[in-house]
Amino acid sequence: MGSLTSFRRTTQTSPGGPWWKNLRLTPAMGMAAAVLVAGIVGAKLLRNADGIAEGSIRVNLNTATLTELESIPGIGEVLAKQIVAKRPYTSIEQLLQIRGIGPTSLEGLGPYVKVEGETEKLR
Repeated sequence: MGSLTSFRRTTQTSPGGPWWKNLRLTPAMGMAAAVLVAGIVGAKLLRNADGIAEGSIRVNLNTATLTELESIPGIGEVLAKQIVAKRPYTSIEQLLQIRGIGPTSLEGLGPYVKVEGETEKLR
């Protein structure tokens, strides 16, 4: 409780300065940063040479369930519903018609989607 009180006190004593200059770093903040970095590094270590996470799947945009679409990195519930609503697809480039998917995100989605064949587990 003391640190919260000191935070309030420091932010109130210098109303003209930026709030972030008044923050005091704590061991907990350092630990949080270390955990974040470890998670990012760990995720990269679990990827193969193609940048695809091991154990992930490549889904057919025309037949995939919402759950399968949501398993794709970068696709949440909203985008998954939009993908289903715009079916059928003849190429993955048609994903560019969906608001929220641009050329950069399409490039990242490429290894995880296809328009023909069955959903498959990637090695």
